[in-house]
Amino acid sequence: MSNWTRLALCALVGACASAPADPNPGCEAGDAGIGYPEALVRLGCDGELRPGRANWAVADGVVTLDFDSASRGLTGRDLVARWPPLNQPPWIGHRVDDIVVSRNRVSVAFRDPAPGIARLFADPRLAGPTAIVGDDDVRDAIDAGERGIVTRHGASIEYARSIGVPVRLVAFDRAYMVALPGTAGPADSRALAAVMGVDWVRWGPTGTRRPSALAWDRISADCSPAVAGRVADPVALNTGGPDRAGSGGIQSVSYPEGDLPGRQLAERLASTALRGDAMAAVLAALTGARGRLTVRAASAADAGRALGDVAAVVRVPAGSVHPCSLYAEAVQRLAGWGAGGTGDGPTVLVVGETGAFAIGDGAGGLP
Repeated sequence: MSNWTRLALCALVGACASAPADPNPGCEAGDAGIGYPEALVRLGCDGELRPGRANWAVADGVVTLDFDSASRGLTGRDLVARWPPLNQPPWIGHRVDDIVVSRNRVSVAFRDPAPGIARLFADPRLAGPTAIVGDDDVRDAIDAGERGIVTRHGASIEYARSIGVPVRLVAFDRAYMVALPGTAGPADSRALAAVMGVDWVRWGPTGTRRPSALAWDRISADCSPAVAGRVADPVALNTGGPDRAGSGGIQSVSYPEGDLPGRQLAERLASTALRGDAMAAVLAALTGARGRLTVRAASAADAGRALGDVAAVVRVPAGSVHPCSLYAEAVQRLAGWGAGGTGDGPTVLVVGETGAFAIGDGAGGLP
């Protein structure tokens, strides 16, 4: 189908350019998503763990997963063989002493396990092969009736809805944070995060919300003592306070290269600096910036704090991820910002979350 035909359909149903409702997250409103069907264990609306492909038990720092013989997907040694190395996410932030496999049972022994350690196994990265979530345009695949489409591409999601193809939220599984080198009172920080987030949610990517239960201060307090020394020290690139960019140099907000939600959030931050109101004053105090801010795409090769950076947008896996896994990954990606839970690190604002959506046959028949 041509783009002209798609535009005509969108105009007829009024589905492609309408402003979304005022963001109001909450699992009680059915916003939690259906979850990845391959998940070993699941996370309920109240944060409770539920059986997925496995039941679990925790004793003396050992999490034991028991799989039914009829369980779909990988189990036992085949599953463990597909797990990421122990020095990579989602394991960072945790110490694994031993992994024992016995038929359809897998036992993982942790040293000094974090609270709620069984939640680690709700992480879809430990489920074996999972649906691949793409950011590319999949409207041709929708037209062709392909199965198992899971995507974040906003135009494709709205197009499927406009022609009556089932669309279901899988999970809010990415979180976006902003790091700023200065400090501000908690009330000012929360207010700034809300100002940036509301417009970003309302006019930004499809399937975006303000975080429902994610606060950096809380996970930092809970996880920084446990994570200390377990994450490779990030390279400190041109670290310094909020005024280090100087008054004459380029003052930039970095975001992950190729990440549209991240770029939109960086642009919201830059526009907030121009507002001339109380929030612009809070932002100026946090960044030390004076005048116009630019946005900078940071590739994986040059991730970290560049000389002119006065803020950084950071993306980390979220949702069913263990909080200490999220914290450890965020610390890694805040290279040069000193975000190690030491008390003199930057201000980190959790601004919002984005979701993945299942389309067509991928949206039906899931728990």
